[in-house]
Amino acid sequence: MASDDQIKQHFRPDEFAFIAQVEDWLRRVSLDSREVLTPFLNPREQYILSSLVARQKDLQLAFNGGIVSAEGRRAIIAPDYFDLSQADFEISLLGIDYPQKFNHLRQADILGAVLAAGLDRKKLGDILSDVNESQWQLLVDQQLVSFITQNVDHIGNSKVNWLALALDLAYDKLDAGQEEFVLLASLRIDLVVAAIFGLSRQVVKTMINQGLVRINWATCQKADSVIDIGDIISVRHYGRLRLLTVTGRSKKDKIKATFNVIKR
Repeated sequence: MASDDQIKQHFRPDEFAFIAQVEDWLRRVSLDSREVLTPFLNPREQYILSSLVARQKDLQLAFNGGIVSAEGRRAIIAPDYFDLSQADFEISLLGIDYPQKFNHLRQADILGAVLAAGLDRKKLGDILSDVNESQWQLLVDQQLVSFITQNVDHIGNSKVNWLALALDLAYDKLDAGQEEFVLLASLRIDLVVAAIFGLSRQVVKTMINQGLVRINWATCQKADSVIDIGDIISVRHYGRLRLLTVTGRSKKDKIKATFNVIKR
């Protein structure tokens, strides 16, 4: 098995805490011969987990976010002889009933209301909507259903009721984005965002300083932050992108990268 230093050299320092958590999960599965169910993981965390599990023998890894196109997904790590089912992921779907004639909910409003109740973001999956963004649903850890329905009765100025729904009634992602291939001098976030959205790097740096750019839902602090496979970058007013693949360099020594991009 690779040493900690050999493993960590492939990842960013801010990811070391998550790597330590994964290593603990792997020890528990190996020593106790039982499955471990993770909280909801973002795509970068899913990539890291997959990379580390692939180093192990006799283990299986499965992901589920409630819908096929989910970004946030729970994982089960288990001995390879275990049989896993959808129910093992313990994901529930909640619909939001509110007076649509007088109010308009947004994704940020819903997330803010639930987090304000004291819940951990890792216990929440994707927030889904219909094509008009008037009907909303929330994928959650099933253990939180009672807490949410009893303690979150307002979102913004709107009184809400929560409806327990079957997972097969979930809205799928309406805009899965498009793949874009680009050649880049580096994977610095300012350069990547500038290339994808057709902005100058100075404009992007200003946006970063203003807190308008996020990496994996955390505000980006530095224009020279380097992104990696699985990272989701959100740029307010412009859209979102996720690094899918890096396939080497061009003859002019440019990085060949493919992104999934949703432009606003």
